[in-house]
Amino acid sequence: MIIAIISDIHANLEALTVAINFILERNASKILCCGDIVGYGPDPSSCINLLRRYDFKSVYGNHDKAILTDSIGIYFNEDAIVALNIQKNLINAEQIGFIKKLPFTISEDEYILTHSFLSKQSPYKYVYDEKTATENMALTRKRILFIGHSHIPGFVVFEGEKVRFMNAFNNIRINIEKGKRYLVNVGSIGQSRDGNPQLSVCIYDTEDNFIEIVRLPYRVDLTVKKMIELGFPKNLYKRLSLGL
Repeated sequence: MIIAIISDIHANLEALTVAINFILERNASKILCCGDIVGYGPDPSSCINLLRRYDFKSVYGNHDKAILTDSIGIYFNEDAIVALNIQKNLINAEQIGFIKKLPFTISEDEYILTHSFLSKQSPYKYVYDEKTATENMALTRKRILFIGHSHIPGFVVFEGEKVRFMNAFNNIRINIEKGKRYLVNVGSIGQSRDGNPQLSVCIYDTEDNFIEIVRLPYRVDLTVKKMIELGFPKNLYKRLSLGL
């Protein structure tokens, strides 16, 4: 089975459309998402509608949670709050209901998926280093943990006491090997932050036992144009072309 895993779409329809087309070309059996369908971008409604055309399941991210409330209790900078407030006028009650039903994790035999950290006491802790990666993997017995949140794609490979990081600034593929466990940050569809403005898609092949992260270009200029027209903060659309 081929499974596509995406994350941090952030209401970027141009990027999501490219990702979906690629996923269909790869004949993926299902699409999973590590959360943050909304936040930052101009097309929350269209992104939700596009995803729901397919066999799509998602966990919730911090932006998904925040759009249900007034953001109190979840840290966001001023620009992110402005974006969320704009988006509240762009989605309907039925779509809000859909977001409310998103779970904290999705789990199958070999893998588990969450937005970032598997502890509900600190679910939005960033996984940047060996310490936090090891802490996160210690919270599950699954062989593979898929996350997003940081918008920085890559792998952390655990083999006994050894921990190895592999970035996915460019396309990268690894084989799933016996005796190893894997934490996979699938990166971001809508707002990359690793210096490469291209979106990232993760493909998990359960039969041939490999995972790959693929980077794809999209029409950033079209997303930026929409954001300007809707009055989004300048910092949010300037960063898209820089991948920051």
